Formats: sequence, structure tokens, C-alpha cells
Amino acid sequence: MPIPLIIGAAAAAAGLYGAAKGVSGAIDHSNAKSLNNDASAMVNAANQKVDSCRKNTNEALENYGQRKLRVFNGVVADFLTIFGRLKNVELIQTPELEKLNAGDFSTTALTGLRQDYQALKDAGLGLGAGMGSGAALAFGAYNGTMLLATASTGTAISSLGGVAATNATLAWLGGGSLATGGYGMAGGMMVLGGIVAGPALAIFGHIVGNKGEAALNNARSNLEQAKTISDQAELMAGKLQAIEQVTLLANKTLSEITSHLRFATRDMRITIEEHGENFQDFSMESKQIVFRSVKYAQLIKAMIDTAILDQDGNLVLSTEKRVRDISLVSSGQKNSLDTP
Repeated sequence: MPIPLIIGAAAAAAGLYGAAKGVSGAIDHSNAKSLNNDASAMVNAANQKVDSCRKNTNEALENYGQRKLRVFNGVVADFLTIFGRLKNVELIQTPELEKLNAGDFSTTALTGLRQDYQALKDAGLGLGAGMGSGAALAFGAYNGTMLLATASTGTAISSLGGVAATNATLAWLGGGSLATGGYGMAGGMMVLGGIVAGPALAIFGHIVGNKGEAALNNARSNLEQAKTISDQAELMAGKLQAIEQVTLLANKTLSEITSHLRFATRDMRITIEEHGENFQDFSMESKQIVFRSVKYAQLIKAMIDTAILDQDGNLVLSTEKRVRDISLVSSGQKNSLDTP
């Protein structure tokens, strides 16, 4: 009888279809798992790269901040003490002295340097005092005069470290509240350059309850999100590396100028010991020694006044050129600094 044969054939076909779907579903699940693993590895690599760059940048800024403190408590303090012994100092316009480009040393630059040093002492950061990592980070990142005059949050100078704790960029760079609050790389992107992170990959590995095709679609979506986050991480790492490189340049330049000022201050002390404290009685050669020390003190002031980051946590684009110009003046390859 033909009817039972037809029914049997249909049932067999249905069974084969179901088996094929089962095999297809298993393959989709396997492919989905593989794609999710790839996406997860991509995001982990992106996070690790950003975190490594963050730590390097944080270390560079902290080291620079610590150097600024050592410079103030060392060679700047010595310079101010020894230069302060001189009487009747005034700028005499001569071709010899003009070559040294001493500039307006008697008012703005040295007054500001004295004020900065006094502010440090008032903050309890004088000779022998240490500076916490938060304060060092802020001192390295920002214009020293601005930080010492008043913290942007209105906190007292003595709690300079609080600036880092309340500034989103510095908090993230230092691994502070922003990172521990669960924002991670996305938090850093929000505060550094306005990069916006892609959505969190919330469904990695969660494919068992999905049908094979749905799991595969979700996995493909995850991989696209992972690619977006990886691209953003590259931009983030680039920003951090740029900040680190400029900071390292500034640290090296400040170290070189500090060495120049140390030797120039020593020569000024010897000159005072040999010729007395009345600047008007000095020979032109002795006056040049004084102005040479003033020149390097001015350049240190220029470095202190040059910020690495702006208030939004972005690299100040003019800083690298400014630091290189200061270095050229220090080495005698450039005559003077342009107004910042």
C-alpha cells in the first residue's frame, strides 16, 4: 500500500532535516565560541596595552614632579641664598651681557621663583620633606606655580595631593578611584582626550542557552565591538605615549639646566667671596658670572611654569616645542625664549 510508504519517507526526511539542523547548530555554537574567544583575547590585549602605557606615563610624571621638588630644595634654594647676598644689582645694558640674555631677572622671574620656593616651604615640602605620589603626579603634570598658588579644588596647599584625588585624569593615571570604581580603560577614555569606549562585552561565553544561529550572531557582534575597543585602545595608548615622551624630555631638560645652575651658582659664590657683595664694584667678567647664574635660574622658572597637561588632562601641544626652545637657550644655541 503506497500511503504508509509515503508517510515513512516524510518521517525519514524530517529526521534527516532535524539531524542536519542539529549538526548546523553544533557548528554554529563551536564557531560562536571561537569568535568569542578571539574577541575576549582582543579586548584583554587592548586593556593590557593601555594599562602598561598608563603605568609608564604615571611613573614619568611622578619622577618629573619629584625632580621639581629636588630642584627647588637644592640648587634653587642655594641660588636664592647666594644671589640674595648681592647688593646694588641692576641690569646694565652692554653687548657682553646682552649675549647672555639675562632679561627681566630683577623683577618678574626671580620674584616668582622666590614665591614658588616659599610656597613649597609653607606647604611643608621644604628641605628633607617627602612628596606623596599624588602630589608628585600633580606637580609633574601641571604648572607648578598654579598648583602652589592654590589647588584647583580650593584645598590648602598643604594637601596638594588632594588635587590628584579629585582630578579625573590624575586619578586614573595613578590607578585611583576611577580605575578601582570599575571604569577601567573606558574610564581612562572618558577623561583623556574624549575618546568614548565601545559597549562592554557582556555576553562573552554565554551561548549555551542560545540557539546556534543566535549564538553565532551574538559572537559576531562581540567581535565587532572588540575591534572597536582595540582601535580605541590604540588611540589611547598613543596619547599616553606622547605624554610620557614629552615628560621624559622635560625631565631630562630640567636635569641639564639644574646642572648648569649648580656650577654657575658655585662660581657666583666664589666671586662674592673674592670680590665682596657690592655688584657695582664687580668687573665685567664677574658680572657675567652673576648674570650667567641668573640666566639658568630663569630657565628653571620657565620649566616650572610649563605644564605638561591642561585642565582636561590632555597633552599641551605647545609644551614639546617650549621645552626644546628652553634647552636650546640653555645650551647657547638660541638667544632667547618666545613668550609662552
